[in-house]
Amino acid sequence: MIASFAARPGLFARFFFALAALAFLSSCGSGAVSGPPAVGSATLAISPANATLFAESPFTFLVTGGTGVYLVTTSNQVALPAVGTLTGNTLIVIPGPVSVDTPVTIEVRDTGIATPISTTVTVKPRTVSNAVTVIPSASQSAACGTSVCAGGDAEVRVQLQQTGLPLANRAVRFDVVSGEFRLITSAPGATEVLSISGTATSDQSGVASIRVRVLPDALSQTALLQVTDISSGFTQRASFSIAPSSNAPLNAQPSTITFQGVTANTCASGISADVIVFGGRPPYQISQPGSFAVSPTIVPSSGGRFTITAIGQCSASSAIAIVDANGATVGVTASNTLSDVTPADPVDPPFTVSTRSVVLATCNTIGNIALTGGSGTYFGASGNSAVTVTVTGSVASIFRTSLSGPIPPATTPGATDTTPATVVVTFSDGQTGQNVNVSLTGSRAVPGGDGTGLGRCP
Repeated sequence: MIASFAARPGLFARFFFALAALAFLSSCGSGAVSGPPAVGSATLAISPANATLFAESPFTFLVTGGTGVYLVTTSNQVALPAVGTLTGNTLIVIPGPVSVDTPVTIEVRDTGIATPISTTVTVKPRTVSNAVTVIPSASQSAACGTSVCAGGDAEVRVQLQQTGLPLANRAVRFDVVSGEFRLITSAPGATEVLSISGTATSDQSGVASIRVRVLPDALSQTALLQVTDISSGFTQRASFSIAPSSNAPLNAQPSTITFQGVTANTCASGISADVIVFGGRPPYQISQPGSFAVSPTIVPSSGGRFTITAIGQCSASSAIAIVDANGATVGVTASNTLSDVTPADPVDPPFTVSTRSVVLATCNTIGNIALTGGSGTYFGASGNSAVTVTVTGSVASIFRTSLSGPIPPATTPGATDTTPATVVVTFSDGQTGQNVNVSLTGSRAVPGGDGTGLGRCP
């Protein structure tokens, strides 16, 4: 190598210069890399810079810059308790209970020389209760326990209140967060409409409620829903468990229904009966026979029901088929028979007489009266011996038996009297009585005196 460099003196000089330069650059470079960074020189930041917090609900901020070790303080220890020392970037705060909107300042400083920063947030009162209640339908299988059966429904209730007072007429939104269920947003009795979001209004006690429907194919899981007080923006989440459909065979009860008319010679109309469907795999399809009305024709869940209504058409046996999602089938038999009520006996017309007054002037005068209605069997009786009555069939004859008639008061015996006298004749059908007034007119002798005043008719 020496001989080689000696033979080429220019190359040796350039090689030596390069080595010297490399040594110098190496020594300078090592000093720059090993020097420590300036501590706390980065600017502190908190995000979000402005926020609305709700009492008793956790809220998360992101803190960046500085040394990564921070001291966090607040201006109101009741509305927002101080966090103290924070290591890392995630700041989680839990506001305390407040009765009105309360502004609070949060200040963050690090352990270095970065300038402290602050932000002002608003803490709002809690309006949605922690207790969100999910009540499964009473018709669901007992095997699901407190869980909601797949295909079943449940009612969700929550109370809105502030400082212990119920919040009435507040709009509340319910949202599906996760899980195989939907909110029933249709009116009761209408065709069921399912949505992932729905609203309800709180009643006078501050309670808002909505119904949920679990999807028929849902597996065992925990579902999550969210409740939001729309006026304040306060949200509350709640969970409930879902149980899969049972393996019970498809069944419908009662399996036989008999309708019967309520008036003579007719079959039933407008009379209804409910059938409960359970087991198998919902939803269930219900057939519609021509002799009955069936509603609804789709039962969405186990334990649901449909209604059979008689429409006046007689039927010895009509089959109604129930088919589940797996194709399993059961049947219900409905019949509609004639009434066993016999026509009622005709109602007798009331007993009546053709006239209520008769005038008899002489012994030759006869009064005839037609008797109608009632039982058809009649009899009559006179209230005085001066008048006699006979009844033949439905005709009564009244005639005078004495010219003297009833004795007028204060009249001289044996004298002649022309004052009209009245005798009451009563007729009856054995149940109802009718009176006829018989007037005796003309001259008649007053009994007494010489004994000739009796004036008997021959």
